[in-house]
Amino acid sequence: MKNAIPDGLRPVRTSVPFMDRPTCSVAEACAAAGVGKTTLYELMDKDLLQSTRLGRRRLVSVPSLLKLLSPP
Repeated sequence: MKNAIPDGLRPVRTSVPFMDRPTCSVAEACAAAGVGKTTLYELMDKDLLQSTRLGRRRLVSVPSLLKLLSPP
């Protein structure tokens, strides 16, 4: 049994532009904001940046990150 999923039924992976994504990883958010993980977690603790947990994984809201990084 080489592959359980037939070729025609495999999901196609496409790259979604960062600004169109609903969430991103902590590492991606750090790179986009130019800050370290500690600063990013502090922003989440102060409710300046929205995030959610999916199992053990923390996902950062991209719209919240873009709002935080936009000029006032």
